[in-house]
Amino acid sequence: MAGASASISAAGAPQRRPPGALARLLAHPSFRWGLLLFGLVALAGVLALWLAPFDPLRNNFRTRLRPPDGTFWFGTDRFGRDILSRTLFGIQVSLRIGLGVAFVTALVGGALGAMAGFLHRLDGPLMRVMDALMAFPAVLLAIALAAALGPSELNVILALSIAYVPRTARVMRAGVLVVREFPFVEGARAIGASPTRVLLRHVLPNAMAPLVVQQTYVFALAVLAEAVLSFLGVGPPPPTPTLGGIISDGRDFIQEAPWVSLAPGVVIAMVVLGLNLMGDGLRDALDPRLRTAVQ
Repeated sequence: MAGASASISAAGAPQRRPPGALARLLAHPSFRWGLLLFGLVALAGVLALWLAPFDPLRNNFRTRLRPPDGTFWFGTDRFGRDILSRTLFGIQVSLRIGLGVAFVTALVGGALGAMAGFLHRLDGPLMRVMDALMAFPAVLLAIALAAALGPSELNVILALSIAYVPRTARVMRAGVLVVREFPFVEGARAIGASPTRVLLRHVLPNAMAPLVVQQTYVFALAVLAEAVLSFLGVGPPPPTPTLGGIISDGRDFIQEAPWVSLAPGVVIAMVVLGLNLMGDGLRDALDPRLRTAVQ
């Protein structure tokens, strides 16, 4: 009787539902820390117009290379411009470029990777083009393209997108190659579903998780690469405040005025670290093989 009662109570006890993707994300320490770091920087950039104490483009040679104090919290550069104000507006430029590159590479690279993975006759030609682009280091390819196109924010987005599309396409192709062999895809083919319907309704929704994770890394790489391009003078043209441009302005004064390059360097590190931590959390939450249990 005792054993029967135990079995009945166990059977009648409500079973705990497995946590959803959002709950797993919020319970993942890497994602929480990454969201905090990236969120703080993104919020500062969005509110730059209200947070910036001075005009980021205004020159004032009377306050040239002033160290951080109560008036200029991050100091000033060689033209007397407030570093805090320029850094806040530079965050806006970096976030726009990073978001633009992530969107374009997801759209173009995702489409190319899906076609290559689903259509056998396109796999070879498309992947050979991607291999040719990947033969060049991404930053060097972006520098060459940005120099050829001319310095502008749109051209930086275009150059970085071309450089990072092959990596996104390969990630998407790998996911499609796996999903297209699943039994439910074979079942859809067996009942007469068209190839377009199979791809759009069955394959792509189940192959998107690696693409979402990849785009967090592409976002971080784009922010870092934009800083490199601006540092080298092929990013958005002056006087547009960019994080890489601010660091470049301070390189000649790194010994006597290290604060010029310090703030934008810390911001870039926070953005890249935050996005990478968020990507790790997304990977664990969306990949069932790496999914961590939520206590």
